Amino acid sequence: MAWKETNVFEERMKFVVAWKRGGWSLTDLCHEFNISRVTGYKYLKQYKLYGIDGLKDKSRRPKYHPHQTRKKIIELILQERKDHPRWGARKLLASLSARFHMIRKWPHPSTVGRILKQNNLIKPPKRRIRKQSIEQPFSHALGPNDIWCADFKGHFTVGDGKRCTPLTVTDAYSRFLLCCEIVPKADTT
Repeated sequence: MAWKETNVFEERMKFVVAWKRGGWSLTDLCHEFNISRVTGYKYLKQYKLYGIDGLKDKSRRPKYHPHQTRKKIIELILQERKDHPRWGARKLLASLSARFHMIRKWPHPSTVGRILKQNNLIKPPKRRIRKQSIEQPFSHALGPNDIWCADFKGHFTVGDGKRCTPLTVTDAYSRFLLCCEIVPKADTT
């Protein structure tokens, strides 16, 4: 025996057809279709108002979203951005809230940024081309004391306010610190 396939629309149509034929009280008909009387009355009302289309499923999507940014505020943001194309979301928001102080709830700066991005008013940052890593610029040391490296490590001020620069000498093979001299300037020999 094959399974009987049905859908909600067909069941509602069967309910309405059975009601139109008569011979059933609405309570018995609703009991036969395993629906409440309130639902039965709802189907009949929808059928009387809209015909067969009234029995189809309606969209459950909300008509209004309470957290959605109002169109007037979006228009103000877009106009302000056109007046000041280099301003970011925070600066636009500060300017608008100062001028339109009667509007109490302004969107968050991230929301303003999203609105600007959706309207193609923000250019995405340029992708930086990753540079190839440079191999060792000097020849490789074959053993200890083969190559010494001298380097100034940058300046800093000491307790008495004087500026000094450390000069380091290291062995390139072992990375051993051979000498660290503090000199007043990098050009001092």
